[in-house]
Amino acid sequence: MVKIFFYVAVFLTVLSSCDTNSSNSKNSLNIESKSGGEITIPLDSYFKVTEPTKVLKVETAQISGQVLEGLVKYNTYNLQIEPSLAERWELSDDGLTYKFFIRKNVKFHDNRCFENGIGRNMTTKDIVDMFYRIYKNDQENAAYSIFQNTIKGGDDYYNGAVKSIEGIESDENSVSITLVELSNTFLSKLSNIFTSIIPNEVDIQDNFILVGTGPFIYNEVKSNSELVVLNRNENYWLADSNGVQLPYLEEINFKHYKNDNLRMDDFWNDNIAIVKNVPITKVSEVLEERMSDFKGKNAKYILESIPEMATSYLEFNMNSEIFKDVRVRQAINLAIDRKKLVEKTLKNQAYEIGKFGITPPLPKIYEGYNFEGIEKSGYTRNTIKAKELLAEAGYPNGKNFPELTAEFKLDTDRYLIMSEIQNQLKSVLNINMAIEQVEFNKLLENNSMGSADIFEQFWIGDFVSPESFLINFYGKLVPDELSEPSVVNGGRYKNDKFDKLFEKGLQATTVGESNQYFAEAEVEMLADPAIAVLFYGEKLWLKQASLKNFHTNGLNYIDFTKVYIDKSKREVKK
Repeated sequence: MVKIFFYVAVFLTVLSSCDTNSSNSKNSLNIESKSGGEITIPLDSYFKVTEPTKVLKVETAQISGQVLEGLVKYNTYNLQIEPSLAERWELSDDGLTYKFFIRKNVKFHDNRCFENGIGRNMTTKDIVDMFYRIYKNDQENAAYSIFQNTIKGGDDYYNGAVKSIEGIESDENSVSITLVELSNTFLSKLSNIFTSIIPNEVDIQDNFILVGTGPFIYNEVKSNSELVVLNRNENYWLADSNGVQLPYLEEINFKHYKNDNLRMDDFWNDNIAIVKNVPITKVSEVLEERMSDFKGKNAKYILESIPEMATSYLEFNMNSEIFKDVRVRQAINLAIDRKKLVEKTLKNQAYEIGKFGITPPLPKIYEGYNFEGIEKSGYTRNTIKAKELLAEAGYPNGKNFPELTAEFKLDTDRYLIMSEIQNQLKSVLNINMAIEQVEFNKLLENNSMGSADIFEQFWIGDFVSPESFLINFYGKLVPDELSEPSVVNGGRYKNDKFDKLFEKGLQATTVGESNQYFAEAEVEMLADPAIAVLFYGEKLWLKQASLKNFHTNGLNYIDFTKVYIDKSKREVKK
């Protein structure tokens, strides 16, 4: 496969900037200069404090992840699993039982939820409570979807058959977890925001309070839906290699921007530290007009192009009568010109066109996955076949085809994408599609309730496995009643053959065997399409040159614990 997004100037800039910002590069800064300062990060949508097991938005996970911690975490530089609140762990000879040794003298943040407002020590009971929350039978519980059939007795507890989970044991210093079967992804799943450790005191009158053990404290007084303020945790348990208390930063502000122009202006004026995704309308400004600002030792900014473990697609609402006919879904897939969408609309700001399946075609990450076989089942533009299928379904040249409704995130880039698809469907199939921008939190709610025929989605993997993408089509996650939200499988897709192959992938004892079944499941889903894949994500990140130790990665996992401001860089810039 050929990577679409490629500019020689950008590529060279990224190489040099990554080297100067690498954790391996020599740093002449004295220890004191790292500490202090505050940064502002742009928010793409309104923020809402959310319980860890109910988090669906990447931004919510990114913010909450600075406040909350789990047993293990990702290294942001290489995505390797590292200890966090578990200082170490042991695995039994049969590979089924993990024994986590819990870090001592870790305190929860001071908060009104505690007696006298003073945070208490974390205990192993807090760890156990986390696992029980994962298996709580709640309509909004998204965590259960990735932990189903994982911990021994967990599913029985979820279904109300037992009052305790057989596979969880604890003492004063450790927590042991016994799995149903061997798992290649268990530790990766524990790195998810779903498994954050929170005190049971946080539920006050049904209002969840964001309190954890992390490097930053959520400022309840100053924060709202448009501005989130995180303050340094003075009692954080971790220090750097020189014994300096972490984190370095005093404050992080996450600010919502409704206007791309204001956001970019604030970046150029050094009012915000990063831009997580350069808007399509601003790509030429970055790559052409300001390229000199990215060059040399005194570069003002750093530009990085990061392939994401992310897929953009249209999700069909399988309860819409029009989509009961597989030929209609296939026709829409064949009518879309993905190449034009990426080259013209996105200005090549994508990793690859959506000619594969739901799993991003990243063979170095998903090693041994049968992308070649999946590509043969994927969709590329074929207008003749698209028209034939629609006619066979009873709608020659779109005659009597009902108007479709499509919802998407309130975002300029998404509007451009959906407008182009709207035009293509009208041009090729004579299908009318009404498109509507919806605020992201409301969009998630609408998707779970199926309020439109089509939902535009951008799914980022929760962990490094095709499972994290295919879970969206697992039929056994669909509730029995239409009045109940379908949180994960929003399209309410059901395909028995897919489910059986997906389950075999979950039950496999090796990565290779898992990938074999997952790939077969993906091919089945493409034959009976639940979605129309559009493209695979690749973000252009902008960073102030003064921001150090901030690493980007394909999972969009961020950690500000060791991030600091190089004050000498900031002085040179000014």
